[in-house]
Amino acid sequence: MADYLQIAFYIASPIGTFLAVFTAYYAIYRQTKPAIVIYYEPNIDTASKIDLVISNIGTGTARDISFSEPLPIRCWGVEKADKSDIHFVEHDIPFLAPGREIRFAGGQYGGLSAQIGDGIEVLAEYTFRTPLQSSKRGVDLSVLNIHYMQHLSTKNSAAYDLSDALKGRNHTIFLKMNKSLDGITQELRKLVSEKGS
Repeated sequence: MADYLQIAFYIASPIGTFLAVFTAYYAIYRQTKPAIVIYYEPNIDTASKIDLVISNIGTGTARDISFSEPLPIRCWGVEKADKSDIHFVEHDIPFLAPGREIRFAGGQYGGLSAQIGDGIEVLAEYTFRTPLQSSKRGVDLSVLNIHYMQHLSTKNSAAYDLSDALKGRNHTIFLKMNKSLDGITQELRKLVSEKGS
């Protein structure tokens, strides 16, 4: 009986050790794997603009990121497409650290809707380093769709409106204040020049 227990221990012990090592390796591997997501989202400053975002939400660095489909950007037109300035992200991205993102001016709803229709599936392929420092290939799937943005708010951010007001691009109290300050400055210059002569 003791011999059987000893043989079972010799068999179970390496299996248990292998499972423990594999579990530890898998946990470390998951901590070094990037996760690339690609999506459109409303621009936080300008109401009608939409941004294309490429983000690494994983915990490892992605290198040499390529895309299975060209990513439409600069597709302008609020209600219908204005085909004058359409571009695509077709080049590889050499490096994207964990928690980082890259933003492009995607365009406006009408222009993007004409380009992507009911949505397009895009594979992001990249390389990353495993815990044993070997290079491994990763692939993540994203679906580009903007239909959920059709009825979003059309307000600009307060920071954008304030910037416009200070630059005099919209008719607000700041524009009147700027004109008044210009008038005061001119009167003060006249007084100084009269005193000097």
